[in-house]
Amino acid sequence: MHIVYISREYPPSHRGGGIASYLKIMAEGFAAKGHQVTVIAASDDTRIESDEIINSVRIIRLAGGDFCIKASEPDSGIIEKFRFIYRFHLYRKKIRDAVSKLDNVDIIEVAEYGAEGLYLNNLNIPIVYRLHTPALLDHKNFNKQRLNFSNLLYYYSGKKELQILRDNGIYITSCSTSLKEWVGKYIGLDTTGIKVIYNPLQNDFLKDTQYDEKCIKCDTVFFAGTVCDWKGAGDLAAACQTLNERGLNISLKMAGKTGNYGKALKEKYKSASWLKILGKLPQKELKTLYSSSAVVCLPSWWENMPMVCIEAMAQGAIVIGSNSGGMSEIIEDGRSGFLLPPKQPDLWANKILEIIQMTTEQRLKISNEAKQRISNVFSLNKIMDQTYNYYQFVIGDYKK
Repeated sequence: MHIVYISREYPPSHRGGGIASYLKIMAEGFAAKGHQVTVIAASDDTRIESDEIINSVRIIRLAGGDFCIKASEPDSGIIEKFRFIYRFHLYRKKIRDAVSKLDNVDIIEVAEYGAEGLYLNNLNIPIVYRLHTPALLDHKNFNKQRLNFSNLLYYYSGKKELQILRDNGIYITSCSTSLKEWVGKYIGLDTTGIKVIYNPLQNDFLKDTQYDEKCIKCDTVFFAGTVCDWKGAGDLAAACQTLNERGLNISLKMAGKTGNYGKALKEKYKSASWLKILGKLPQKELKTLYSSSAVVCLPSWWENMPMVCIEAMAQGAIVIGSNSGGMSEIIEDGRSGFLLPPKQPDLWANKILEIIQMTTEQRLKISNEAKQRISNVFSLNKIMDQTYNYYQFVIGDYKK
């Protein structure tokens, strides 16, 4: 089977996020099984194109993207401000032209995010649109974003995403049931035919994982993800402050991209020796922190299907996750981890304390259940089998 994946995010890239991680795992997984895999992505430097094979995956990086990454390309001043407007359609037509030059393509999978499937519908190739998180989803209140001056371009892109799904979305997969339900409720999409296939975990995360029993005696709380308001970073800091004010020696480590919110949080707690904001860390260090912390807390206001939760549980970490969104599909509350409503620091403080006071046997039981849960549901082989079977269905149905 010749599979073509389309997304502007593909590692290595300064744009790499959850979509990029998913694509790399799936592309290399299918290539390792002997399938022909082509990835069409955007070049970080929009002046440069490349075409190379890495780990048996052909990666075509296109020039002319409708964005500017200052780490890769000089700031073009006022031109950069209008790049989205004059390149939006041109770049998506370039994607179509790149696909049309490929031979014997059996199926295309394109992320809904970024509306990069805008001109693919007339290629006579079946297309699977993958829901990761629409641009119009407002993480702060779970509703659809409203148009305002600050989100004008983002809103336009989001509207194009929805247009594609409504007009051309015969075959759609979603990374979570929560996201599937959101598009049905807030954008009126018929969800009957949407297939939920979870994001897979790299096999390396499931190898030789062992919960570090030293952490049973430690009081370290760990957070991984962008340090921002809707990820619940401020709520978690408030919970840990409450515990320290009660006389407990709780330390909080936060790893992830740190913007203005993270800087403001660091300033707010500058006199608090218990808080350490570590910035973005390599995966090896994250794995160590997952398995060596007393508890991993992910108090997001809403999430689709966060990989940090899956990765942490695969390492045997005891995870408290938000019950708002996809984490409720990963964690079995009270068995393989714990679920709490977001935006309630006192509840989180109490649960953290409860976990720290558990016996060794109780914590090891939850740790083992967490690893087993991830192995049973999110392993790469299981997700690839589900995806392959869906691709086969789509190809057969399309031919009819």
